[in-house]
Amino acid sequence: MALIALLGGWMIMQALVLDLVASQFYNDVIIGIALLALGGYNYYRRADEKFTSIAAASLAALLELWLIAAPFMFSADGGATETGNDFGFWDDILVGLAAAILGVYSAFKARDHREDMRRATPN
Repeated sequence: MALIALLGGWMIMQALVLDLVASQFYNDVIIGIALLALGGYNYYRRADEKFTSIAAASLAALLELWLIAAPFMFSADGGATETGNDFGFWDDILVGLAAAILGVYSAFKARDHREDMRRATPN
């Protein structure tokens, strides 16, 4: 989940650096903040020797699915506004794919870890 937090930071930074239209800018900043918070929360839980939150990992994956879809909705052919930067368009899609994969993987690993701990704990 630390990687998801880093991807969230990247989303905020690229939104500030690139020339994006307002809708894409705010979308990237909001998603970036959410990913930073979710990734940081799960990183804190792991550092405190607790289980990774399956809900936080799943929510991160869902947010990334939105991040993949959003550039198409903001594009000239599919949405209300035109994206201002081609790099920003593809960056959203690639970061969205990477973080969605990480979020799903993290959620499955956390679920498997919890099931293993339940089996190992005597009743």
